[in-house]
Amino acid sequence: MKPVLITRFVEQAHYSSSLAGLAAAMPFVGGIASSVLMPWLFRHVGARSAMVVFATGLALCEACNALIFTMPVLILLGQFLAGICGGVLMGMASRLIAVSDRSEQNFGIVDMVGVLAMSFMIAGFGSAVEWDGLRGGFSAAAGLCALFTMIIQWCRAGLPKPHGPAELDRAPPFTISWRAGAIIAMGVLFVTFSGLGFAFMITVARNLGMTYDEASSAIGVVLFISASGCLIGGWCAAKFGPKLPLIAAFAVCALGWHTALNASSQWAFLLGLGPAIFALQFCFPVLLTLAGSFDNEGRLAAIAAPIIVSGFAWAAILAGFLVDLRGIGVLSAANAAGMVLCTLLVLGGTSKPSSQKPKQMA
Repeated sequence: MKPVLITRFVEQAHYSSSLAGLAAAMPFVGGIASSVLMPWLFRHVGARSAMVVFATGLALCEACNALIFTMPVLILLGQFLAGICGGVLMGMASRLIAVSDRSEQNFGIVDMVGVLAMSFMIAGFGSAVEWDGLRGGFSAAAGLCALFTMIIQWCRAGLPKPHGPAELDRAPPFTISWRAGAIIAMGVLFVTFSGLGFAFMITVARNLGMTYDEASSAIGVVLFISASGCLIGGWCAAKFGPKLPLIAAFAVCALGWHTALNASSQWAFLLGLGPAIFALQFCFPVLLTLAGSFDNEGRLAAIAAPIIVSGFAWAAILAGFLVDLRGIGVLSAANAAGMVLCTLLVLGGTSKPSSQKPKQMA
């Protein structure tokens, strides 16, 4: 809903552009806050029960947002609470996948289905907003979340079960090593720097002579096709491990955005956009698999998922600042620098400590 919300908050509720952007970004802030709540949920609430409770909460938040969107303070709070609910759902789902058999492929399948669903939901929310403005958009979101809540309740008994509260009392204390921290930071930076071009890809397309409809349709097709990257990423993580696939994807991402953002023709733009978006979809299951490898209980994967996704919010903020400062052309250079930094972090985060014992002093 984010692109639609920013436009409609300005047009319908007469928000300033900065306030509209903040309102659209608040769910990502709530997602980060959910990671702080997660350790308490690990110990006191089972993953399956938490998913039902917070899915219900998300549906209620969106229903309330449909009524309060004209009041900035309340809509910011409503969006923040919705982000907490969504972050917990994402985290707990990631935890269940992390403790399942063949987690790499499962992450790839789930991410692919999510991207495909997003392609259709973008059109659906656009129609809902066309029908009844922001109230229609939030009402559609509430209805969809209510449907998902019923699906979760219906199939929860068949979900894998990580350690419950009683077993967690005997589990080792949950700590995050510096390597795990480096991997989470790398995930956030990757989403942030790979997302720089997303904020202005419509602008680039318009500068090349494409209409809004042509640009939206072409980008929608690219997004739909790129969903296969999730499945391929999960397979590569299982086959080759996470390090080499991630480094290769970083290189593809940098090359793709350089081509797209500096294109002199529409075909060159789409030719670069394809691998750039594919690399982003490819990396999601690999990043979550890598985060899950640091903790057998899947707790780190649960915390990492909403934090990594928050990179989309920081990408919009950073892209706007860079374009105001140096123009759109600087985004490809910033992306390349970010990919180099991500490569260094993944090398550090996946390095194994030396097994050599210190020499005894005579």
